[in-house]
Amino acid sequence: MADFDRKSLEKVGLETIEGLAGTANNVPTILQQYSTEELKAMEKKLVRKIDLRSLPILITLFLLNILDRNAIANARLGGLEKSLGIDDVQYQTAVMVLWAGYISMMVPSNMLLSIFKPRIYLPTVVIIWGIVSGATGFVQNYPGLVALRFLVGVTEAPYFPGCIFFLSCWYTRAELPSRIATFYSGYTLSSAFGGLIAAGIVDGMEGLGGYPSWRWIFILEGALTIVLAFAGYYLLPNYPSNTMWLSEEERALAVWRLDRELDGQTDEAQKSTVIDGFKMAVSDLKVYLLVFIQTAAVVSMSFTYFFPSIVSTLGYPRVETLLLTAPPYFMAFLFSILNSWHSGRTGEHCFHIVTACVISACGQIISMSTRVTGARYFAMFLQAMGSFSAFQLILSWVSATVPRPKAKRAVALALATAVSNATNISTAYLYPSWNAPLYRMGCIVLTVALVCCAAASLTLRFWLKKLNRKSDLATGYEGIEGGVGNTFRYVL
Repeated sequence: MADFDRKSLEKVGLETIEGLAGTANNVPTILQQYSTEELKAMEKKLVRKIDLRSLPILITLFLLNILDRNAIANARLGGLEKSLGIDDVQYQTAVMVLWAGYISMMVPSNMLLSIFKPRIYLPTVVIIWGIVSGATGFVQNYPGLVALRFLVGVTEAPYFPGCIFFLSCWYTRAELPSRIATFYSGYTLSSAFGGLIAAGIVDGMEGLGGYPSWRWIFILEGALTIVLAFAGYYLLPNYPSNTMWLSEEERALAVWRLDRELDGQTDEAQKSTVIDGFKMAVSDLKVYLLVFIQTAAVVSMSFTYFFPSIVSTLGYPRVETLLLTAPPYFMAFLFSILNSWHSGRTGEHCFHIVTACVISACGQIISMSTRVTGARYFAMFLQAMGSFSAFQLILSWVSATVPRPKAKRAVALALATAVSNATNISTAYLYPSWNAPLYRMGCIVLTVALVCCAAASLTLRFWLKKLNRKSDLATGYEGIEGGVGNTFRYVL
């Protein structure tokens, strides 16, 4: 059996054909007429086509998802509390209630997405949440605000875990980290542009049409979401086996390139219902550790829902404050892309996650330890860079650790996302106005979460490495951290 180096496998999975006896026999009949070099070129072209068709629209809609979700934070600086006559605790409750609706729909939605067509399902839920979010601009009292924010959570819930599951159905484990990082860049970019957009609205639309500026934040962002969602019906593919704008050869290649990474069984050979997938996910102990890791990461990002208020403690007027929220998110975007790219290139997740956690924890410690303006603003950069980068790497680790069957992976992703986001119900109260300007309560909780995330990631790495070693002993193959032929190995 020939040896394979890590980089060659991660660059093009098709190289595994040449070194394993019998692997070529697994090539679908329709593709056996092509040489290895031709298959490589076809795979490269296929990946590029899926990238160009799906990633731009997924990122754009996710950007709008975060804009609509975080609109309340920017609306607060536009006078929301004063207009509706609500106090600090009621505002925090309005932030919290979105997550109650959000977590209630994640698992059911992903169970349905594993059997329905993404091209229809995902754009439809985007249109629905755009309508609900835009309606928030017409709310007249506190009960109405709470009700609509709950419905925003319910209608937004299917999109994010659905997109992560969708990406894991198209990309290999070597490709997935960079694609998730690119997709998740919509979060950081949205957080950055959200402040810039809100600054323009607050500065230029106050009183327009008789409405205070905070109402226009909801109305305009909701309307934009509805309009752009229709592009998804045209651009998005379905699953590799049933996307009609791919040729028959491309569909076969799309299915086969993912099957190569498995332990000899394909989804077609493992006919699993959504209920079967749920049972398999909840009986796998690794899923619980992955859920804990992602939960700690989500807690570490909870400062983002109060970021304009945190930045306002630097002492600048409200328009300047909204503008100052953008640079930390832009830096987080650049660092996250770089960290995820390097993770995908090296095939390593754990230490990239731990490094990001350490960076963010340093930011939290600095933030609660000094009142110096420059140091506190620098700490905000570190907080955002580390927490966002760690989170998006964890998402690809979940997919790589629970690769098949499709129904199980869908439930595992939804469980991790639902349970982790349940923490937002409590973290919505970590940044009360009386705790300003240092917000030590929030900083301490987030630092502990980052330490837990790093420690649990190291634990999972040790566990998966032990399982890989056990597989090596059973097969007599000392391989690399990836799937080769019919030998599945976990990514560390």
